[in-house]
Amino acid sequence: MKKKSVNLITAVGVLVVLSGAYVGVKAYVAKQEAADTESAEEENPEIISIASADVKSIKFVIDKKEVTFEKDGDSWVKSDETDFPVDQDKIDTLVSSLNSIKAERTLENVEDASEYELDQPENTITVTTEDGETTVIQLGMENDSTSQEYIDLNEDSSTVYVVSNSTFSSFEGTLYDFAKSGVFPTVDSSTVSKISVEGKDSSYVVEKDENNFWNITGDGETEKADSAKATSLASALSSMAYSSYVNYNCAEDEFSQYGLDKPYAEITVCYQEKVKKESTDDENEAENGDEEVSEASEDENQGDETADSETDGSESLDEDADSETDGNESSDEDVDVADAEAVENENTDETADDNVEAEDTDVTESDDEAGVETTDTESAESSEDSEPETEMVDRELVIQVGDQSSDGGRYVRVNDSNEIYTISEDSLDTFLGKTNADFWDLTVSYLSVNNLDTLDVNYGEKDYIVNVSRETSEDENVETSDNETEDEDTTDNTSSDVADGNDVEGNAADDNTSSGDLTDEDTENTDDSSSTASTTSSTGVTLSYTLNGKDLDSTTFTTFYNKLINMTAQKRLTDEFKSNEDPEMTVKFTDIDGNEMEVEYYSYDTNYYAAVINKKVYLVNKMTVKELFQAFESVTGEKEENENAETTDPETNASTDNAETETTEASEDAEE
Repeated sequence: MKKKSVNLITAVGVLVVLSGAYVGVKAYVAKQEAADTESAEEENPEIISIASADVKSIKFVIDKKEVTFEKDGDSWVKSDETDFPVDQDKIDTLVSSLNSIKAERTLENVEDASEYELDQPENTITVTTEDGETTVIQLGMENDSTSQEYIDLNEDSSTVYVVSNSTFSSFEGTLYDFAKSGVFPTVDSSTVSKISVEGKDSSYVVEKDENNFWNITGDGETEKADSAKATSLASALSSMAYSSYVNYNCAEDEFSQYGLDKPYAEITVCYQEKVKKESTDDENEAENGDEEVSEASEDENQGDETADSETDGSESLDEDADSETDGNESSDEDVDVADAEAVENENTDETADDNVEAEDTDVTESDDEAGVETTDTESAESSEDSEPETEMVDRELVIQVGDQSSDGGRYVRVNDSNEIYTISEDSLDTFLGKTNADFWDLTVSYLSVNNLDTLDVNYGEKDYIVNVSRETSEDENVETSDNETEDEDTTDNTSSDVADGNDVEGNAADDNTSSGDLTDEDTENTDDSSSTASTTSSTGVTLSYTLNGKDLDSTTFTTFYNKLINMTAQKRLTDEFKSNEDPEMTVKFTDIDGNEMEVEYYSYDTNYYAAVINKKVYLVNKMTVKELFQAFESVTGEKEENENAETTDPETNASTDNAETETTEASEDAEE
């Protein structure tokens, strides 16, 4: 028992000692941390502390000139040029960078400031506060190896501070780095209708026609443009942006500094912009004028109107009496109608309530219509208030392009503005340095089969003619009751069949199914209900083809025709083309209006065929043209004849096989 007590006392003693040691160590660590913090603060003292709200002006060197920005109310202005478009956020950033600056190292008792290039500082920043206190910061040499910079304060070079070289980086740049730049005009590429480029090297115009197709004009000639290339050109406007701001108010005699007195090129874009539709003041003035004229006229005739009103007064009394009599008669009629409705719907509470309202209220058809019109008007006015009307307005964008700039772009001036910007060379190259040839449509010959009348083909020294026949059919298979909207169904069915072209039978079947044809049983039910039915018709056009007067398979012809009209060239020749040989194929299109188009295919070299049409020469891949020839041979039947000629007659093959068998057997007998 005594031994256990001794052990317990020993354990308690050890615990007390350990607790004391823990408290001591913890206190030591806290004291050491405080000492380290104090030492760190001594090593990295705060040397600049200026509240942003206290700053009245800030001056520093930009482009080797001292520039001062000062506070004017809540805005920053350039002291010697108040119209300068100061970037407020940029100056606020400069000022906030001075809220707290700590030195990473302090060098005292410096005798030669030139060692740190503080005798000729790279920049001098002067900050003036509202109370008139001034702080001068001189920036000296940068140490690239340590990413540090040497500075002094208030022109006291005996003490030099070492700070991070990023501390004053926001003070670097050109004057227009501290200007609020404009934004390049927003252009919706889908509304662009014309792009004109006039340059020293080349000029061209890409423009949409009345059918919304792109055309290219250059060297005095206009022709169809490649839709994808023209659309890509218009789309490039949506991503165009300024690279840098150069001059916010360039005088006319300064344009030559940027090559804009005689522009390198000029880009003109016609497009549309959606704007809010506003009522004009002229309309309001006109309305006020009419009201004044009306009031004057009323004043002149006031005496006559007073006399007439006295005469009409007695007549009005008589009319009022008649009106009361008519009103009673109308009320009686309404009650009769209500009673009749009550008899028909005596078991319906809702109808009974309606009848009571009909008995108590004299509502005419004209009143109902007026109420509907009033509701529609109020709804329309409410809609106008919530969503303002908009309209499309024609706009023109003119970009004058000048000399090359130091940032690798070119100086530009937009819409006769005095502001000068730069735009990257890559963005401008989309428009400049091109010719009309870059936008040529390389489709050789296209005519929709729906507009084709005849196709004359010369191939293999033989002439062929394909005639297209059109048959219009009407299917009287849609029946509707008088209560249904008959005209809408007829219109829908007709437009569907015409749009689908040859697939008339399939459409007719679909129309029958969707419209729900009336069966005999349905007809009887219709007769019983005393409602009449009307029949509508769906119209379709079926195309058929003949080759030299003989029927031609539709699939075979359309396979060839699709290859023909979708023929696309790799490039187009600009030099004169002459061939000593006749064309391997000549095709003449004649449309339903009698217009003709002829294309000739010549062998050009080992890689291309030359397709000549309207004095234009297209170079087409040779294999593609060979496939066209093979497709036409299927139309004429020559391909099958050639395949049959290559295959020997089966009977001949059988006799040959028998002869070989007999010879083999004879030789075997001889060997035996």
